[in-house]
Amino acid sequence: MKNFNNKVIAVTGAGSGIGRALVIGLRAAGARVAASDIVEANLQVLREYGDESELFLAKLDVSDNAAMKAWAASVKAHFGVIDGVINNAGVALSCHAGDQPREQMEWVFGVNYWGVINGVEAFLPELLTRPEACVVNISSLFGLMSVPSQSSYNATKFAVRGYSESLRQDLRDTNVKVVTVHPGGIKTNIANNGRHLNSITGNAADVEKTADLFNSIAATTPEKAAAVIMRGMRKSKPRVLIGGDAVLLDIVQRLFPSCYDRILVPLMNAGTRMVLKRI
Repeated sequence: MKNFNNKVIAVTGAGSGIGRALVIGLRAAGARVAASDIVEANLQVLREYGDESELFLAKLDVSDNAAMKAWAASVKAHFGVIDGVINNAGVALSCHAGDQPREQMEWVFGVNYWGVINGVEAFLPELLTRPEACVVNISSLFGLMSVPSQSSYNATKFAVRGYSESLRQDLRDTNVKVVTVHPGGIKTNIANNGRHLNSITGNAADVEKTADLFNSIAATTPEKAAAVIMRGMRKSKPRVLIGGDAVLLDIVQRLFPSCYDRILVPLMNAGTRMVLKRI
């Protein structure tokens, strides 16, 4: 996608964080945007970035396949065309593998994994009709490496990575490019809005501090993340890493694929304890 001028891009999870920054960045680049979020009130701050001919807002639960298909149809009816979809909506769950209730796992899978599948299936038929189009699926640094207390979150983000890489291969000879994004620590509300049943330290007393901990070490702003994603879309990059932490830890995982956890987890725990003392 060489430029965004007059392109129609759909963005999920657009009410805050990276999603909101993407909407603002895309509008500044001349795109018309369909923005959805499960919290309708979060969308209202976007109204200043365009009238209905430029910005189409909708409440949406991405885990609801029927609702996603209906949204895609309404976007097509509103704008006439669709040139790209950014499956950005995501939630966080911190819980040790042996302790997590099944309903919590189903919740995080419903949003993080099935939300991506639903978005691709709903928008792909229209994207295939366009001269150039793009699918962007947001995975995570935790789609490249695993850490304690994140088994379900890791599983969803590894699944998004695997699905997206296969999708890219399936669409290789089409006009649709697939970009998989792996953000590191981004200053968003995902930790504040997540469900934290255990903390990464293994200390139940620290659970209430998990969000504060994440926010204190997240180094990249949503605006920077959005700019990197948009650059990846323009260059049709198959994989986009966001943040120095993502780049560094990806290298460590590649160099030590079978024992990176023995190197990184003790360092993470030590750093976590230091940060928790300051919170």
